[in-house]
Amino acid sequence: MKRHLLIIMSGLSIGALAVILVLMGNPGNYGVCIACMLRDISGALGLHRAAVVQYLRPEIIGMGLGAFVAAIATKEFRTTGGSSPILRFSLGFVGMIGMLVFLAVPLEQYFALPVGI
Repeated sequence: MKRHLLIIMSGLSIGALAVILVLMGNPGNYGVCIACMLRDISGALGLHRAAVVQYLRPEIIGMGLGAFVAAIATKEFRTTGGSSPILRFSLGFVGMIGMLVFLAVPLEQYFALPVGI
């Protein structure tokens, strides 16, 4: 039961974070869409030329640094080598396309509801 409570509390806190980010100025249909944030960062790095989505998202930097600090603090940080880099790249590519086409749009619209956009 304690594990279920932790999962529920994590989901509620991430949902609250999404609403807070939208209220603080993120685009109304944005919330916490990791695929969209990665698309924006790739534009900021010059990997595409769509001017609307060329922004270095501070949320991604914060999540990465926070996860690194938490791993160091709990002594769980360890580096591992990966296998099958082509397979990993291909699955990541298909996953990003799937998130941007099928998952992100309905979730972005859901996050736009509280703001009234």
